[in-house]
Formats: sequence, C-alpha cells, structure tokens
Amino acid sequence: MFFNLVKPKGCANGDARLNGLSRVIALLTMVLAADLTQAEWKDPLDSPALQTMRAHESLLLDVTRAGNRIVSVGSYGHIVFSDDNGLSWRQSDVPVSVTLTAVHFSGDRYGWAVGHDGVILHSSDAGRSWEKQFDGFAANDAIVRAAKANLAKAEDALVAASDSGNDLRIENAEMAEEAASFAVQDAEYDQNTGSTKPFLDVWFYDANRGFAVGAYGMFFQTLDGGKNWEDVSSRLPNPDRLHLNAITNVGPTSLAIVGEMGLLLRSDDLGQTWVTQDSPYDGSLFGMVDSGDLQLLFGLRGHVFRSKDDGITWVELTTGSEQTLLGGVVGNGEALLVGNAGSVVVFNEKLMAPRSIILGGRKASSSVVETNDGHFIIVGEAGVKILDASGELMDLNISMATGEE
Repeated sequence: MFFNLVKPKGCANGDARLNGLSRVIALLTMVLAADLTQAEWKDPLDSPALQTMRAHESLLLDVTRAGNRIVSVGSYGHIVFSDDNGLSWRQSDVPVSVTLTAVHFSGDRYGWAVGHDGVILHSSDAGRSWEKQFDGFAANDAIVRAAKANLAKAEDALVAASDSGNDLRIENAEMAEEAASFAVQDAEYDQNTGSTKPFLDVWFYDANRGFAVGAYGMFFQTLDGGKNWEDVSSRLPNPDRLHLNAITNVGPTSLAIVGEMGLLLRSDDLGQTWVTQDSPYDGSLFGMVDSGDLQLLFGLRGHVFRSKDDGITWVELTTGSEQTLLGGVVGNGEALLVGNAGSVVVFNEKLMAPRSIILGGRKASSSVVETNDGHFIIVGEAGVKILDASGELMDLNISMATGEE
C-alpha cells in the first residue's frame, strides 16, 4: 500500500498534522502487514511442496537409486524421480516444503528422506509419494527425554560413588553428573527454540532398521521402519556435539560416520557401539565411498584419503583441485567425486593420477549416482546433469515429463 501525502496549502500547522498522520498511517501499515504475514505464513513442515515443471533444475542435494529408478531430493521439498536414466523426470507428492538434504532406499520400494527442521519422510512406492514420519519438534522432545534419562543415571552413579568413599570415583561421577545436567539444559533450550536443527544424512540396513544423523551431533535410530525414532546420540564418542555430515556402510555389519573437525567414527555391530578412528584430517569431512577393497574419504579443500585396511591407515591422494568435495560414487572401475565450483575428480581403479574436470557454469554439485547405461547423474545448484563414463558433461535435453505415468 502506498500513500502520497501532500501538505495542504494555507495550513499553518500542516507539518505537525502531517507528521501525526504519517505516524498513524505507518503504524496501521505495520499492523496490517503483520496481520497479512501472520495470515499467509504457514510452517513449511505443514506445507506440501509446490508442483513445478522446473523442479529438476532447482537446487538438488542428494541422488540415489531405488532399483532401476533414480530419485533426487532438494530445496522446497522437491523430490524428483526418473525411470529412463535421467533423461526425463517426474515430481513426487511431498507433504513438506523444507529443504531435503539426503535420501536412501532399502531395496526397490522403501525409502527415507531427511532434511531441515529435523524432518524425516518415508516412501513405500519407490519414491512416487511420501509421508512425514518425524520432525524437529518430535526430535527435540526425544532428545529431552533421553537427556533426562541420562541425568537420572548419572545421579544414581554419583550416589553410588559417594557411598564407596573412593575420591577418584566420586570426582568422575560429579563431572559426569554435571555434564548430564548441562545436556538437559541444552536440550530444553532447543525444545523451546523450535524445530531448527537439520538432519544431514540417512541410512537403512533393511526395511526396519535405520539411522539419521545431523547437525550438533543428532543421531537417531529406528527399529520399525521409521514409525518410532529414538535419540541414541549417547552411543557416540562425540562430547562436543560436532556436526555429523554422513553415514554409510563399509562392510556387511560395519558403519562409518564422518563429520566436522575430521570426526571419523566406526561401528562393527550395525550401530550399537561406536569408536573413534584416527582421522587423517582435522577439517570437515563430507563423505566416504567404499568399493570393498578400498575406501575413499573426502572433504574440505579437495582433500581425499585412501584406505586399504578398513580405515586403520589413510594415505592422502593428490586431486589437483582445492575445491571442497561433497559427494562420490564408485562405478565403471572408477571413483568419481563431485564438489564446489563444478569440480569433478575421477580416479581409475588403480587410483593412479586422477583427472580433475571443471564443469561448465562452475555450479556446485553435491551428489552423484551411476545409471544403468554406465553414465553418471550429478545433482547440485544447477539441478540434474549427466556425465558420460569418463566424467565429461553430456549435451542432453533433460526435461520434466507430463501426463500420467
């Protein structure tokens, strides 16, 4: 709304009257704007993603396979899928419009996507439609419950230590009780703040057992396909609540978590217990790819490390690039990593001299997956792009499909 205020001619006190009127109009305008904003705003956790013919060109943050189908997730709750190796895409029905950061499928049908505001979505039809299972409000409540349970255990341990008369045991118990008390305070503060913390990755062993990891050390487990999620962050040796950027399997029953400040955690019992592994880098790590015979660890400023002994020792590999690497895949006898500024790094199966490629437009890519025809689909700032087997960008007409499936 726009008002054009003109001083009345011949009015001696016109300035004063106009100043008063201006203040009233300004106040009314602010009140009206606030009312309109309040009436129009709707929580993205309760707002379905809008359908658009350009969803495949929007910011997409992760891509994976659901059998022969390719599924990608990203901004505004966009989830798109392709059944023809990425040439055409359809948009899924999604009940939220928050940014989605990661997606994982167990088998061909059952998938989970996670993202901002602590959201967890589930699909039982290979990504065609999704339902909300969990969000940041429920996550905060679960974290408070877990923190209070840990505090109760710490208080009991302190009583037992005091009864023992052992000074060292008492001192350790006091420190543990104090830390548990602070954890409750932090959890209650987050609970009052709202659903602000994002999940950053998700991984499932089968249709029932899975984990979601995220900012500030969030670590949740489900044993029933996501119907119930439990805060199990106390299992991790992560007292500083460092961000957990990715979780992946590195063997039949072995898992790895990577995070900020070089955090590298490993479990050999499907996530029940965890240990800290010696990290080759003190900067943020964003992912790990595993081909069975070797593992590649990657992160900030183009750092890539190789292990041939299950992560006991790591050797840094020269990438020829200082661009942060965010996603990777092993296929065609090669490891292909993608990252900022259009950076693509390709290693051959012997991990000899890598090839560093800069894609046109220099847009960041965050994830990559291999297609059935031996190509690679990458997603990121520019949406969907397709690379050939050598890592070069293919000149293809990628579109959104119309009509019924």
